[in-house]
Amino acid sequence: MNNNLWFLPQRLNAPRSRRVLFHAINHVGLGHINRAIAVAQWLQATMPDLQVLFLIEGGEDFIDPTGYPWILIPGQASENEHIEQIARKTIEVFQPDVMIHETLLRPPLHRAAQDAGIKQIVMGSLGEALRDQFRHHLPLLNEVHQLIVLQQQAEVLPADQDLIAHYRGPTLYAGPLVRYKKLPDNGMLQEKLGLSTEQKILLVTFGGGGWDIARGLLNIILGAREQILSKHPQTRLIAIPGPHFSGDLPTVDDFVCYVSRFEPLLNDYIDIASAVVMMAGYSTVNEIAGSGVPAVCIPALDAEDQVGAGGMGEYAQTFPNITISTADPHVLTQHILNALERKHDFSAVQSFWQSAEAASHKIVNTILQVIFD
Repeated sequence: MNNNLWFLPQRLNAPRSRRVLFHAINHVGLGHINRAIAVAQWLQATMPDLQVLFLIEGGEDFIDPTGYPWILIPGQASENEHIEQIARKTIEVFQPDVMIHETLLRPPLHRAAQDAGIKQIVMGSLGEALRDQFRHHLPLLNEVHQLIVLQQQAEVLPADQDLIAHYRGPTLYAGPLVRYKKLPDNGMLQEKLGLSTEQKILLVTFGGGGWDIARGLLNIILGAREQILSKHPQTRLIAIPGPHFSGDLPTVDDFVCYVSRFEPLLNDYIDIASAVVMMAGYSTVNEIAGSGVPAVCIPALDAEDQVGAGGMGEYAQTFPNITISTADPHVLTQHILNALERKHDFSAVQSFWQSAEAASHKIVNTILQVIFD
């Protein structure tokens, strides 16, 4: 059994000490595990002595930098017996007060928690995976104590709200959800990359998905090198296309200063960026919105149904620092040049973070209510 449990956290004697067991899937992108980490961080910001353990189906490199202990479980239904054995042993030893399932309520995990008398919560953003839970596993969902939809209700299609209404327990709509924000140490990362404060940094990221279009987008940006440098000669490119990016990575030169398929602390790179080119889903759009950095967004193909009738493009465009683009080389290049001209736009950042913090407090309070009731 793969894990990073160096020791078992002991039950503290203090009556406020509580334990939360998360189950986070990791499918095409990293949004599921990212949301689970974000909720864990906000919970611990409220209860510093809270102990957290993750059952994950991949994404070890993503969760490791957080310091959270994790146990890797299989993700295939054919392994249900093995999954249930791991879950029962984990619950027996860890003794959680509540188990939180991100999007997917796997029957063997649910049975193990239910048999142990552990309260359960299902949370997630709208997409086909969560819809399928309501379409095909509603009786199972109706056995959990709480449903949390990690979006504002206005962002959820009426048809999806009707689907969710079939759940018999209490439902909370709360969003946007982003990771708990610590003060960035921009100087340290810039020094590590050999960058000066006078240089413009163009960050390129395509999220967790391995879309074919991402290869073409990176080639367009590399092909626009001369145009970018002729207008902004101090520009340096950081390319972090994503863990499932299937194309060749560019070599480091006098334009490309850093390349990596994956960085678990992507926010550190967002914080030093002068402009960002992204193709990502709901979670990454929210992270960019909360930064104020000028950004060019090519909406992810499988993210169009995550934010209601308008789609991801319309949602992203509600933030003044984000411009929507197509993959047309001329259009995309012009948007990049314009983004490098702009300064950070903080006009909506404060209100965004107020909304994010309010949503996080609602989520935390709801989970604590389940724990303490």
